[in-house]
Amino acid sequence: MRKKKVLIIEDDAGIQELITYILETDGFEVESTVNNLTTDLTPFNADVILLDEWINKKEGHMLCKEIKMVHATQHIPVIILSTAVDIEEIARNCDADGFIAKPFDIEEVSKEVRRVLQMEESTKAPSFVIE
Repeated sequence: MRKKKVLIIEDDAGIQELITYILETDGFEVESTVNNLTTDLTPFNADVILLDEWINKKEGHMLCKEIKMVHATQHIPVIILSTAVDIEEIARNCDADGFIAKPFDIEEVSKEVRRVLQMEESTKAPSFVIE
C-alpha cells in the first residue's frame, strides 16, 4: 500500500519544515511548494493539501475555492492553516475540508490530516443494500 501524500503550500520555510518532519515521522509522503500557486496541482498527485491562508500575498481561501472548482482536484481534501481568529469560518466559506489554527499543537497536524483522509475514504466506500 502506498503512503498517503500531503502537499504543503506554505511560504514560511520554518513551518514548512516542521510540518514536513511531523508528517514524515507519522508515515506520510510530503511535498511542498510555494511557486505553483495555480489550480494545476495534479502533477503532485496529493491525497491532502495543507494550504496556508496567506502565501506570497495571495489569499489561500481563494486558491482553495479554485481547487474545489477544478474537476481534476476538487476531490482532494484541503486543510487551511492560519493565524486568523476566524479561521474556522474562512475554511467553511471556501469549502475547505478542515483547518488548523496557528500556532498549532504538533499532534494536531497529523490528527487533522488523518481525519480528512478518513472522511474521504468513507465517501468512496461502496454502499450495499441487503434485503
